[in-house]
Amino acid sequence: MKINNANNLNKLLSLLVLISPVFFLTVRHWTNLVVLFLFICCLYLLVVDKKPNSALSLSGVWAKLICAMFIAQLAAIAISQLFRLDFYTPNWDAPLRLVLCIPIFLAIAHGSLGAFSSQSISLHWLTFVFPITLIWTLFFRINWPTSWGPVDLTTYFVDPLSFGSYTLLFSLLTLLGLSEYWSKLGFVRRCLCVLGIFSGFYLSLKSGSRTGWFNTPVFFGIWAYFVLKPKFGFKKTIFLIVVFISILFVSLLSNGYLLDKFILGWKEINNYKLNQVNADTSVELRLSFYRMGITYFLDRPFAGWGDLSWMAQMNRPELAQFASEYARESPKHGFHNEIITNSVRSGIWGLIASIAFFCVVFLKAIQGLKLKSTGEHRIISLTLLVFISHLFIAGLTTEITNLVFLSSFIGLTLAVLLGEQIYLENYLPHAKI
Repeated sequence: MKINNANNLNKLLSLLVLISPVFFLTVRHWTNLVVLFLFICCLYLLVVDKKPNSALSLSGVWAKLICAMFIAQLAAIAISQLFRLDFYTPNWDAPLRLVLCIPIFLAIAHGSLGAFSSQSISLHWLTFVFPITLIWTLFFRINWPTSWGPVDLTTYFVDPLSFGSYTLLFSLLTLLGLSEYWSKLGFVRRCLCVLGIFSGFYLSLKSGSRTGWFNTPVFFGIWAYFVLKPKFGFKKTIFLIVVFISILFVSLLSNGYLLDKFILGWKEINNYKLNQVNADTSVELRLSFYRMGITYFLDRPFAGWGDLSWMAQMNRPELAQFASEYARESPKHGFHNEIITNSVRSGIWGLIASIAFFCVVFLKAIQGLKLKSTGEHRIISLTLLVFISHLFIAGLTTEITNLVFLSSFIGLTLAVLLGEQIYLENYLPHAKI
């Protein structure tokens, strides 16, 4: 009876994981509730669905590293608060969502939770769910007003930076899945993917957000080397890349608002001064934030500052030399950089946790690709590589794990991708990976 219950629960949870991205950008608290429910159920599955010959154990190096990666940010906050003897529990909220994803990762890697069809959840995401998500989000945004203003397009609770970044990411991942599995997809699925790709590009352009767009050269490099070149050869690959870049460039030219932001950003970089007070513009503010953040980190490398205690030091002459009063106050909402924000908040522990977050996933993706695998294992490894590179580049100009719902989504996505990658490596013969 327990086994039957576990099998039924497996199917239900697999369906929930499968559809989880659909309402990520349109329904508040959806992703948080999904992660919490999956956490509880996956703990049950891990206890009930025991596999005596399981190839996965926490003695495995990668399993240990991935679990440590999920725990690292919460541990960093706890250690730094212990150094300061200043315990502020709201700081634990977003990192805790990553910890909740550990049982989900283990259940998938163990084989207790998996797709209800012959294909992996990851592949369904790339060629069906992400396109549906983008089309649904476009429909939702057109029919609902937003409180963010008439210029920056987004939904009612997602900031334009995150909205533009994730709609672009879903488009790129859909393009990756479509090109890799073109011959295996039916006509309807291909049309769905194409419509989803264009919907995502449109939403990202209309959001007015530059966040994530700097990853497009990295994506095109990965896409060209791992997908296009093996299929079409060098010359056709160059041609296709030029065509896609041209399409994006024309789309950018048609959006004067976003184009002006890119041009203005370049001008602001050139205008930035090291030893004079800089203007309070978007890019110049960020550059000043980074300099202030590094200064604060070096002042308290072990204890960190928490959220706001650094404000007692913000009027120091060396900071006032290049940053206005507005610029010195503004980082109370974050330093607009994932690594710097965590380093200021939690000191060296936050720095280690942030670097580990990116490095563990990146190295696991590369390790998977080095296996010279084919099929689903290969596309999952490529998806991991694109996903973490996008997060890293987006994290250079904004925080990516500060908000609870973003932390939940990132944790769930990594749990699925890493779990399915390890499951395929452990349970399938190497020749079938």
